[in-house]
Amino acid sequence: MTLLPNSLGRVNKIDSSAERDLALNSLRLAATKARLKVTLFETLHIALRQKQTDVQGVIRRLKDENAYNEVPFLEAVGGQQ
Repeated sequence: MTLLPNSLGRVNKIDSSAERDLALNSLRLAATKARLKVTLFETLHIALRQKQTDVQGVIRRLKDENAYNEVPFLEAVGGQQ
């Protein structure tokens, strides 16, 4: 990153195109991972609501997907870690 002073005495940060591309790709990856988790949670919610699975099945799937710790209060319904 190159720092250049501007006319107001502030420092302007000029990113290289490689830094900018890396940041954009990192944000895109983070957004994709977040959408995948949302899809998982919604799928499990629907399956449980429609009685296509039970609570233990939901807990197993969350643990398989490493998403168990992101769902609060599951310990209260039988999901010991």
